[in-house]
Parts: sequence; C-alpha cells; structure tokens
Amino acid sequence: MALSDACFDFLHAVADAADELARSVHHYSDPENVIVYGSEIDALRRASAAVAQTPYDPESGARLLRLAASVMAYHDVPPESEGASAKHGKMMKLVSLLQAELDADDAASIPAVVKNVVVETGYSKRAAERLKTLLTKLGKPTYDVAIKIISDIGSATVKKILGL
Repeated sequence: MALSDACFDFLHAVADAADELARSVHHYSDPENVIVYGSEIDALRRASAAVAQTPYDPESGARLLRLAASVMAYHDVPPESEGASAKHGKMMKLVSLLQAELDADDAASIPAVVKNVVVETGYSKRAAERLKTLLTKLGKPTYDVAIKIISDIGSATVKKILGL
C-alpha cells in the first residue's frame, strides 16, 4: 500500500464520519427531542453534507471540524446544570454590557449578534465582523470585560476573527 492509498483511506473515513454525523444531527433535530437545538443543527447538516460530497476538499473538512468542536464545547454541559447556567449567564452579561454603551440602533442588534458569536452558525463570521466593529465603540474597561467573556464563550470562528 502506498502513502497516497493511506491518505485516500483516511479521507474516505472522514467522509464516512461526516455522513454518520449527519445522521446523528438528523436524529437530534426531531422536535420531540428533550433538548431543543437551534441553528447549529442546520449548520452541522450543511457542513457534514459538504464533507461527504467532497471528501478531498480540505476547507470543507476544516469547517466541519471547527463547527463540531464548537458545538461540542457549547453543549458539553447538561441543560439546566450549573455549567449551562454559567454559560447562559455570561452570554446575558455580554448582551447587557454591550447594550449599555451603544446607541439604540447598535444595542438592538446585540442579542442576535451574541447568539451567533456563542454558537457556530452560518452567520458566525458576519456576527464576528459586526461584533468587531461594535467593540471599537466601547470604552476600555467595558471592552476588556467583553473580550474576557468572548474568550470564555465565543465559538472558534469568532475567536479566530477577533484574534483571541
């Protein structure tokens, strides 16, 4: 067996794993599920399908890996647990912190921006760019606290865009 054969086998194993993830995601998208998931379901479906269809595309593989890691980290605490409450509390603190120093138009967009900053979605990149712009409008003490919170609860894509 040649090295290229080993790489071929690896890429097809990743494509098979993406297909298995897509089946699991479909299972968890059931509205009767105990835990109701949000936009991460569609994001995982799209990313899994991209890898399953084009197993040789390194960008789609990297995107799925980042997304799966972000979703895992975000949901790696049982609902209604202390960890989930703490994460939700940090998210709400970030929302109120940002809204307090921004004008009404910017403040109105904060909940949607923060939602897409915390969980990896199709809008995370745009939300991170928007957040980057909004952060420049904050005073230094508020900026420092916001960056600390984002470092704790932000998705991988957001942290990368913000340089955290």
